[in-house]
Amino acid sequence: MKLFMIFSMLISLPVQLSVVRYNYSYYGEVIHSAPGMNFATYFNGNTVGTTFSSPEDIVVFDDIIYMIDSGNNSLFLIDSDFGLISQHASFPINAEYQERLEEAGQTEFLDITLESPYGLEVKDSAIYIADSGNFRIVKLNHNFEVIDIFSDINDATFDEINFEPRKITVDGSERMYVVARNVYEGILELDTDGDFNRFTGVNPVSLNPIEIFQRSIMTEEQLSQLQLYLPTEYTNVVMNDKNFIYATSKPAEDNAENIIQLINPKGVDVLKRNGYHPPMGDIQYIEGLNNYVIEGPSSLVDIAYTDDGIFTVLDQKRSRLFTYDSEGNLLYINGDDGAQADKFSEGVSLAYLNDNLLVLDRKARSVIVYQLTNFGAKVNEAIKYHTNGEFELASEVWEEVLILNTNYEIAYNGIGKYYLREGLYKEALTYFNLGHDKYYYSKAYKAYRNEILKSNFGYILGGIVLIAGTVIGLKIKSTYKKGGSIFYED
Repeated sequence: MKLFMIFSMLISLPVQLSVVRYNYSYYGEVIHSAPGMNFATYFNGNTVGTTFSSPEDIVVFDDIIYMIDSGNNSLFLIDSDFGLISQHASFPINAEYQERLEEAGQTEFLDITLESPYGLEVKDSAIYIADSGNFRIVKLNHNFEVIDIFSDINDATFDEINFEPRKITVDGSERMYVVARNVYEGILELDTDGDFNRFTGVNPVSLNPIEIFQRSIMTEEQLSQLQLYLPTEYTNVVMNDKNFIYATSKPAEDNAENIIQLINPKGVDVLKRNGYHPPMGDIQYIEGLNNYVIEGPSSLVDIAYTDDGIFTVLDQKRSRLFTYDSEGNLLYINGDDGAQADKFSEGVSLAYLNDNLLVLDRKARSVIVYQLTNFGAKVNEAIKYHTNGEFELASEVWEEVLILNTNYEIAYNGIGKYYLREGLYKEALTYFNLGHDKYYYSKAYKAYRNEILKSNFGYILGGIVLIAGTVIGLKIKSTYKKGGSIFYED
């Protein structure tokens, strides 16, 4: 039986997962779904009039695309029509920062150049570059002048390894959150002057009870010979407007379901996982079978979000894009692996440009642009109405979504929630049943039951009184017979 299941998956998975018009049902089955996004266009060095060597990260700020390239050590600015604005390979020292350096006894002031930069962040206040090859973070103003450099991190972690920043994001107070190479303790939090504050979003190490017991009775020498247990390594971080960090990480051997997080300022993961399956990319995959099937869970390397709580993650392993709502429902899947202009083979970064999604392909040295389909636009519109509390409008749009895709279980639940709020519990039950939403089905059922009891209270009470009276009468009659007392009238 086991061999048959493996053989079936071998045949079906490559076919199912290569056609990017699928989603996952309540039962975890691959089902057909209308695409949420379609290829719109692309741009590369040739189309914008320059040369991309090894592009690593993109950020959209004020409708301008900022791109960092680790091959030619440059920062590119590209407009919303995908034309080159400027390219910067060296950055002069700002006059104020120069004075600070002179006060500190540093007398050599040369233009700063980058070495293998991998990460980028752009805010109103500054531009931050993870200058990985130089083991530092370079902070620029919007005139592309260096206003600060952060390199010496005062934490014991870097007594034995170099501080090699890979990805960076910044909150509203200009605290920096950094993913560094070979750092497993979590995301580094640095204050505005580069001082180390703490590790946040620490991924806990999970040991089963047997492993805990075994380690408790081992000697120091035995413990030193054990394989080192390390928490999961983060791959990317993005700060939202509420100073919560969207983060992606590598899957652990025994846990592939916690690779997307939403970390609050206290360092706690508050991502909602109310969908049929946890947000993790593909939920159906094969573990270590052969060289002909892409095995293992998704390898997520970046995340991008919209103002309505919708977020998309990039799976580098299978060149997939998974889009979720704020509740953790999988909305749609896009992307395809290949060397053609409408595909990507080594996606490394994501960014939203209004409603369009940009995917940076390091191998092809290009950016693929996806636009919403009619189906995807309707889904996003319904979620926007629901987020804004306009539930009737959301329900109307969900009805339109079902015309485009009758398999779309999320739409049934969206309509059910509207009926539940309107007190139409019987109708809500129907839709929650179609959407396999057990939680809201239970709420609707409880409300419907209470409504039935309330509307028939008089009949129920009358029936109870009648039954009680009958029972009491029978008991009295039975008592008289047992006592042998019979009364006659003269």
